[in-house]
Amino acid sequence: MYKRFSLEELSTIQNNFIPHLYKYIQQERCQGVNDFFKFAFREGNEVFYFERGNVAFKVALENNTFSLTDEVDKIQVQIPADHKWGLNDLVKKFVIKKQRQIWQKSIEQILMEAFKSGGFSHILGKKYLVYDIETSMIGDRLEDTEFYIGYSMEELNDGSMHYECILKENLNEFVEKMLTFDGYIVGFNQIWFDNPVSVYNAGGSQTDIDALNAKSIDLYVFIQQMTKKRIGLNKLSEALIGISKTLESGADVETMRNQRKQTGEEDILNEIKKYCKNDVRMTALLFMYFLYFKKIYIDEQEYLYDIPTFIEYANLREKSLNQETLQTQSLL
Repeated sequence: MYKRFSLEELSTIQNNFIPHLYKYIQQERCQGVNDFFKFAFREGNEVFYFERGNVAFKVALENNTFSLTDEVDKIQVQIPADHKWGLNDLVKKFVIKKQRQIWQKSIEQILMEAFKSGGFSHILGKKYLVYDIETSMIGDRLEDTEFYIGYSMEELNDGSMHYECILKENLNEFVEKMLTFDGYIVGFNQIWFDNPVSVYNAGGSQTDIDALNAKSIDLYVFIQQMTKKRIGLNKLSEALIGISKTLESGADVETMRNQRKQTGEEDILNEIKKYCKNDVRMTALLFMYFLYFKKIYIDEQEYLYDIPTFIEYANLREKSLNQETLQTQSLL
């Protein structure tokens, strides 16, 4: 999974692509981009640069198009061979400045500025609520999965993000809120996991699950339907936004939960809350990323879409790609 940037995006979105490229230009003792390309392709159309045994940068030439991939920042740039001067100009500016441009903004900053300006207030005329839950598996049925804690996020009238912690004692109230919510319910694998688990733990029915699923925007389902691949939340967030989970996996939450049962330590519960809240933040920013950029790039293929297509793909409820096994687990 990569971010495919144009030269304009490369110059305005905060990243280390140009510094990384310049490092290899220097390493090859080249004078600039033109010299570097001549050197790189002197014996073939593809060259790899390694750091600590792993590919860090890749340069390729195919169909008169240069393709440069930064494996560290997960960025790919493609330019026609006769437009390499644009890339050369960016390298020259970097050499002169020798620092990250002060006007560059991180993807998170870009998305949050758009959010605060009302860019994501309504999606196709409707509001939205983002949520995520942490659970404990008992057996292999969703009906037996125990809800532990959750978090939700929605926009307030002043344009701020409001986060709400969901505990067992107020789960029924939260499920009722989602059922009566006049808008979209956004999550990651919630159609097959979070929605049914929440409803079952609140004493609801299949009718309630169907009602939630009908207005869900499931980012996992969107990626699956668009790319035919299973990709977890952490991998997507790291690659596209640069934000990671606060713990290694959901299994760590189960371990911490058992520790708290034994010790009663409040700090452990606070760490679990922090983890769940961050998952909601990651999901919300990923949701905004898909809305803002309207493109995904993975395995040498770029997927473009409009908002109605995004909503449609994120709400497909037919089981596919081994979804039967996914329904009993929350994706990492």
